Amino acid sequence: MCGEPDLTTGNIIYSTKSGAKRIFQLCDIPIPMSAYDIQDRHEFELALAKLIVNNLDVNVWIFKMDDEFSARGHAMLDVEQIKTVVELRKKKVKMSDEIVNRLQ
Repeated sequence: MCGEPDLTTGNIIYSTKSGAKRIFQLCDIPIPMSAYDIQDRHEFELALAKLIVNNLDVNVWIFKMDDEFSARGHAMLDVEQIKTVVELRKKKVKMSDEIVNRLQ
């Protein structure tokens, strides 16, 4: 069972979406596939490319910014018609750095 998290440890902010995911992980609560604690565009693009390549059966990806609320800062991406995704689905390939870079 999950104990009460120490909210004073380091610079961890638990009031964000990323912070909530960390709490769920600490408590062994299953969470959907995701990436979090992303700080810049490059990290975002790399994390998204890895998620897509590792989950080729997912057509729509949803993004949520940590510091927004009331559905502000949300976006969706439908990858079903992206040429590289279509090709990867046909080939049923395993993830590699080359494939991630191509998708990115």
